Parts: sequence; C-alpha cells; structure tokens
Amino acid sequence: MKHNQTMTAAALLLTLLLSTAATVSCGGDGTTQTTTADTAAQTSADIEAVGEERVKADLPERDFGGETITFYGRIYDGVFSATDIFTNETDGEPINDALFARTVSIEDTYNVKLATVESGTDFVAEPVKTLLLAGDDSFDAIVSMAYDAASLSAEGMLWDLHDIEHLDLSQSWWSKKTNDSMTIAGRQYYATGDIFVIDNKATRIFYFNKDMIAEFDLDSPYALVRDNAWTLDKFVEYNKAVGGDLNGDNVLTRTDDRYGTMAQGSFGSMLYLASGNLFTAKDENDMPYISCDTDRALSVMNSIAERVSGVTAISVDDTQELSAYYPDNLVYFMEGRVLFAPEVLLQIENMRGCDVDIGILPPPKFDASQDGYYCFADGYCVNVLSVPVTNTETDKIGFLAEAMAAESVNELTPAYYELALTDKYMRDQDSVYMLDLILDSVVLDNAEIFSWGNLFNTVSSAIADGGAIASTIASIRSATEKDIEITVSAYQAQG
Repeated sequence: MKHNQTMTAAALLLTLLLSTAATVSCGGDGTTQTTTADTAAQTSADIEAVGEERVKADLPERDFGGETITFYGRIYDGVFSATDIFTNETDGEPINDALFARTVSIEDTYNVKLATVESGTDFVAEPVKTLLLAGDDSFDAIVSMAYDAASLSAEGMLWDLHDIEHLDLSQSWWSKKTNDSMTIAGRQYYATGDIFVIDNKATRIFYFNKDMIAEFDLDSPYALVRDNAWTLDKFVEYNKAVGGDLNGDNVLTRTDDRYGTMAQGSFGSMLYLASGNLFTAKDENDMPYISCDTDRALSVMNSIAERVSGVTAISVDDTQELSAYYPDNLVYFMEGRVLFAPEVLLQIENMRGCDVDIGILPPPKFDASQDGYYCFADGYCVNVLSVPVTNTETDKIGFLAEAMAAESVNELTPAYYELALTDKYMRDQDSVYMLDLILDSVVLDNAEIFSWGNLFNTVSSAIADGGAIASTIASIRSATEKDIEITVSAYQAQG
C-alpha cells in the first residue's frame, strides 16, 4: 500500500537505521545511553551526509505551542495492533526506531506532542461510538480496522476527509488504489498510506519455494511476473508439475507428501480478486453495485473453482493445530514440501530462520490480457485513519497527518522494507521489485468491509467448494442490494 521512493535511497536509509539502532541499544552497561536529541541529530546528520533529498509535505510553517494531539488507537495484544502511531523511545528494532525518528521530527518541527488512547481491544467501533455520543472530544483522530471505520462512517460519526484542510489524499504518500476502493458516493471517511506500516502486513501474497523451482527446472516466477506470464494457467501448470507422493502409498496426504499449493479457505476469493474483479464495484458516480454476477466475473469464478478443485496437488484447509502463530499450511511450506503458500505479508516475520529459500509474488493474473496485478487485503487486518465529528479543529489533525505521512517515506517505509526483506533469502533486487509491485496493487472490497448481505463470505465459499455460484449470488442479491442502499443513503444524508 505504499509508494516507495527509490530503492537506492531506501538502501542507504536502511544502513543508517541499522547503525543508529545499534548505537542506541548497546550501552556499555547494557542500558540505552544515547538520548532522544542525540539520536535525532545523528539521524539528520547521517542522512544529509549521504546526500539524499528528504520528502516533505507542502505545508506552511506552524507552531502548535506545545499542544497535544491525541489518537484513539486500536492498540491491543495482537499482531495488527496500531503500534505505528508514535513512540517515545528507541529499542534497536528498525521500525520502532524509524517511528521514533518520525516522532522526534514531527514534535520538534511543529512544537507539538503526540499521544494515544489505547483501546485494549481489536474491535473499537462500539467503545468509540459510546464516547462520541457522550460528546467526548478527548481524541483528535482514530486509528482502527477498516470494518470499524466503515461502521462509524455509516452512522455519521466521522468527517469526510475531503473536507479536512491540509489533508491531500492525492499525494504519493497516501495509498491511491487502496483509498479509491474505500470511497462511496464521492465521500471518503478513512484512509491509509505510508503513515502506517501495520496495514502492509495484511496484504495477501504468494510465498514460493525457490529450491523447488530449481529442483523441477521451472522458469523463475520472478521472470514470469516481469514477462506478463504469471497467470492462473501457469499457476495450475506449476502445481501439477511438483505434486508428488513421497512416502510411496499412492495417496497424497498433507502430513507426508509434496504439494503445489497449500492455502486457507479464502483462497478462491483471493484468486478471484486477483483477476481485477470485485464482489461489489462502483459506477461512474462512485455508487456501489453487485459486480460478481457479470458474464466475465462468473466465468472467472467458475474457471477458478474448476481448476483448483481439479488439481490434487492443491490443498485448501483452515486447520491450525501445529502452531499458535500460523496455519498448518505454512508449517508444511516451511518443511520444504509445498511450492506456493498464499498468506499475508505478516508471515514473513514468522518464517525467519526456516531452511526454505523463500520468494514473494503477487497472486497470479487470471490471464495475460489483464491490466495489472491485484492483491487483496481484508477489512479486519487493515488499519485506517479517520477523524471523529467531535473534533472541531480538524485542520490540526489534517496538518499533522499529512506531515506524518510524508515524513514516513523518509524512514518508516524503508524500515518496513528492511523488516520484510532482510531474511537471508530475501535480499535480492527481485524481492524488492515484487514488494513494490505488491504494495502498490492492494485493493479492498466494500462488500467485505461492510458485510453487505454476507455476499463476500457466501460467494467465497461457493468458489472454494465449486458450488453453483450464479444461483448462490441470486439467492442473496435482494439482501445485499438492501444493505448497499442503507449504506449509500446514510452517506448521502451526511451532506
């Protein structure tokens, strides 16, 4: 979801971040000896020394007079916790220390203090709604999952971001494709971009086993992506090529044999969305409508269902018994018996140290005529920024959010690249190119975010099961259209 600048600049910044992290975390007595001011000065001096031009938002000079700007954050004991709003200390971890550098830069430049109210839970819509209805104006912005922001927006609890001074969502540090997918009737109540890194982890990609590619003398998937040949047909071909009975019992079992793909139950919808289709699209007036029942959409879904169900080397299963951190599918992938593992980017962190030589890819195109690659992220995992209607001085949060998002390009986004790509097998330029492509190709589907008629989950299951997709859509069309109408009417009633 990020606009990465140049990887040359990022590489220089990553070197700087790592050296800075080592400095601030390695005091002779085991304590942190470098101060906030020292770290900021060192960071600024080193960046200037390598001659890199820093990105900066086109904002006027401003002094907040020491005022505190507060974010209500989805901060809880979970992997998608919004811990990337700000931090007051370094700990030697690149993302945290890049976040610290951003905090120092913003607070010092604008004489402002950043603070958070921690939710203590992952779902925040209800507690936030209670506070707002009581007239609570103790926080200036909200960082929540997209599900919650959608719920709050439909109930008139949020400002349209287009009405907030200084906030310019057309800038490269805001995720255009992702943000465009979240508008309705020309209104946008929540957004994401370089201001956060947690949302990157929600993006669904394909991990692949480079050793198995070499073992079976298959063309590099990286080359396929570059040559516009990474398609559903090629994916099926590779699955058939590598599936095999390893224990000689003439039956493929997940615990003993080699598979082309192991995936979770959302695999069918992931491939469908990768085709560039949505469950609900928007017309020329930005109005949502059911779009998964067109001839092309039905053809795509039926083709996916037939091809996936027809390959014994593809296993779709949600079982999670072997690890508390990831599904069994990923356990078997890390054992070296699976070629492709569709999963979220978060899992890069959990696979560090495994013996598999790992590569990353976007999901395959449906066919070569497709205009680009599309990577799905769901509304539970993606964190977004919104502004509550109780905020009567929205220009302040608009100013600071714009400044924070732009400043993130200098260090925070490169630090995420360092986190995602520093595994011993993922430092190559191909992986950098793939991550760029992936994060610039993320889309959300309003059908999933708003749960309209349960269309998304119902049709996803039909794809995975190879069921009667057209009749399934027809059976829930009325309920879905009613839900869409309620949401649109709620948006339009807000002016």
